[in-house]
Amino acid sequence: MISCTRKIEFDAGHRVVDHHSKCKFLHGHRYVLEVTAQAEMLNDLGMVVDFSLIKNIVKGWIDDNFDHNVILSSKDKILGQAIAEYTGQKIYYLANNPTAENIALHLKMEVMPKLFTDSSFQIVKLKLFETPNCFVEV
Repeated sequence: MISCTRKIEFDAGHRVVDHHSKCKFLHGHRYVLEVTAQAEMLNDLGMVVDFSLIKNIVKGWIDDNFDHNVILSSKDKILGQAIAEYTGQKIYYLANNPTAENIALHLKMEVMPKLFTDSSFQIVKLKLFETPNCFVEV
């Protein structure tokens, strides 16, 4: 097996419902997402997958849904509706709190399978940095 990883950065706001510290307030992060693809054999060009393919597909989805938007829990619909109404900003709702763990799980389990259907490689790992010092891996 051989793998390759592409890094994608984006900015988004979120808040963690029922958090006991300042993360309960709406705030933003410069997220860094590392997408790792793996294959048993290299393609005809000698690649697992072209880095630009990962960039175009994943960054396209990120730009449409997460970048410069607000990621909220579905429990936070009142806040989301107020933000959208007042600012026109797009809101992305997760079923759970938008923690780094839940965002990464959502991307791995829900989003990536819809974006990549090519059987020559698979997305095997996502690493999501919420800050330069804090990250999760799925």
